[in-house]
Formats: sequence, structure tokens, C-alpha cells
Amino acid sequence: MKKTLSVLLCIIFILCLSGCTYDPPDGWTKIHHTYAEVLSFARTIDPNATVSEEYNDTVDEYDWEFREWDAIINGVECHMASVSDWVWNSGFLAGEFVKTYYRIDTDYDYLLLQEIVSGKQPNWDMKYDDIGQRYNCNDVISVEIATTEKNALSDNELELVWQDVLEIAAEYNARTVRKKPYFSLSAPGKYYDSSKKEYFVKTDANVIIHDLSDQGKTDFFQEYHEAWALLDSGLQID
Repeated sequence: MKKTLSVLLCIIFILCLSGCTYDPPDGWTKIHHTYAEVLSFARTIDPNATVSEEYNDTVDEYDWEFREWDAIINGVECHMASVSDWVWNSGFLAGEFVKTYYRIDTDYDYLLLQEIVSGKQPNWDMKYDDIGQRYNCNDVISVEIATTEKNALSDNELELVWQDVLEIAAEYNARTVRKKPYFSLSAPGKYYDSSKKEYFVKTDANVIIHDLSDQGKTDFFQEYHEAWALLDSGLQID
């Protein structure tokens, strides 16, 4: 009886898998990309880009795979990469099964922004520096704004930060880039403790600058002041 049940479950599982369909984004492949493919991609950014034919394979702590080729794009020493990523199934039992595919990426944007930040604001830094973030699939690069102040910045001080952000972003966006810069400024944050079923305040959170329009500036100032006002909200401070 147990053997029959096991066979039946195996058949059901196979039928489930056969009913799954996967729709990876254009350009994603089931195996690592080739040198010719990453070179072609690099030259969509810079027609004169060069890519070394030798590659290096890396697996990070989360088992994501990275195959990197040394490259020079618009004068920036960087890498082209074939990066593993997940695609979930559609169709029958949608979202229940996953397959690994590979996408082409480059850390050119990340290293370019890092170079600009270090030249204009040496005390600021890239918020994340691991290999996964250099090739994150969200097309976002995060910069951490350094400040020696332990209390809330004044509007005049925030204005100086805003102008620095605009200057860095303008130089970055003037180049051929794909990924959007985000800037994080230290401020308290409101969080929910599901075990206690109550909100509390963390002092080491951040306010993010990503919209560089006039409205984005207004929203940033308001969000920053509201974040610091949490310290007087009566919520527990962690």
C-alpha cells in the first residue's frame, strides 16, 4: 500500500511539474552566458568597451552564482557578469516552483557611482559592497550619507545634503547608466514587533532620497522631520 501511494505521489508530482511553465525575461538563459554575449552587452553601453576572455566563477553565501569577466567601460575598470537568478513558474500551481536562469549584468554603474562619491564626498560610502549588491536585479544602487550629527539636522543642513546629492546624481546620470542611485540618511524608523503586537522605534534606520524633483525634495524633508519626531511619540525606543 505504501509503495503504491509513493508511486502515485511521484506521478502527481511529475504531472505538476510538467504543467508548469516558465517565462524568463528576454535574454535570460538556462546556462551561463558566453563571452561573445557579455561583450555584445558591454558594447551597448560603450561601443569601445573591452572585455577579457578569461572569467572567474564565484558563489556567494546565499549560493548565487556569478561568472565575471574583467572589463573597461567608458574608462571605468569594472566587470561583465553572468548572474544566476530565479524564475517562478506560471500556469498550474503558479509560484510554487522555481528554476535557476542566468542574466547578463555589469557592475559598471556601481563602480562609476562609487568613484564619483569618493571624489566629491569622501566620507560617504556605498551602503552595500557585497557582490550580490553590485549585480542586484532591482537596478538600484545605494549610497550612505555620512553625518557626524547625533541629532536631527536643521533645514539648512538638510539643504546642504540635498545639494550634494543633486551634484553627485547629475554627474552620474550624465554618463551612460542603467541603475538608479538611492541615497540613505540616518534617522529613526517605526517598526512592528509581531510577537508583542506593537510598534516600536529604531534609532538606526534611514530616510531614502530617490526622487530628485522639487516634490521629491519636499517629501524628503517632511519624511526626515517626521522620522525624528518618532522619538517623542511615546513608542518604545530600541
